[in-house]
Amino acid sequence: MNLRKHAKTINVFVMLFFILLIIYSAYVKLDGVKLKDENKTLENQLTTANEKIKEQENELNDLKIVLEAQTDVDVDYLIEANVTDSNVAVIAIHGGKIEKGTTELAYALATQNNFNYYSFLGSKSTDNLSLRVPSDEFAEAAALHMVSKSTTTLSIHGCEGEEEFTYVGGKDTELSERIKKSLTEYGFVVKDAPKGLDGTSLDNIVNNNIYGRGVQIEISNGLRIEFLSSDKSLTDYVLAISEAFDNW
Repeated sequence: MNLRKHAKTINVFVMLFFILLIIYSAYVKLDGVKLKDENKTLENQLTTANEKIKEQENELNDLKIVLEAQTDVDVDYLIEANVTDSNVAVIAIHGGKIEKGTTELAYALATQNNFNYYSFLGSKSTDNLSLRVPSDEFAEAAALHMVSKSTTTLSIHGCEGEEEFTYVGGKDTELSERIKKSLTEYGFVVKDAPKGLDGTSLDNIVNNNIYGRGVQIEISNGLRIEFLSSDKSLTDYVLAISEAFDNW
């Protein structure tokens, strides 16, 4: 009789063991499914990130190829460019000695905000104005490539005038108004760009970005001289435009 009771007890324990084993197996299987799903999600995220990195690398390689093709350019001019992951491009196509101070401002602004940067610099000992190509005819390959990949473009130019002022124009009227407001708040004199300096031509390189609109600023000779002689003026100008982008 005791043996029967003992056998029944063993059977109960065996059944409990198998029930627990089944429950544990189900739990492990469920946990494995969750882990598999999490791994799949992580794999998808990694794939997306790698595709984005590859796309940026391809764009950078494309621009490098274009720039390498310029290695034998005449010493009369130089080309500077820096590609980032930003959608904003800052260009100075009449830089160096053509319209002095524009390269310095473009570089400072791009560096401050991690924007893409391009400048065509005149480097002749004299007569650098002969290198000046109008904005609606400027077709240097690296510049066109950079602008075509950007959603927002700011083109920096120099204009005549010994007084310190800035003309702000371009087809991107929303951003241009923000830049006007910010520059004014920083104490800079801002004027509406006259016809011919307003940057509204569809052929203007500044309007050749993804959205077909950009901002062109024309800085007077007097203000550019101030930039080159005073770090504070240049810094304040960069901060003013940077705030316009921050609030955009």
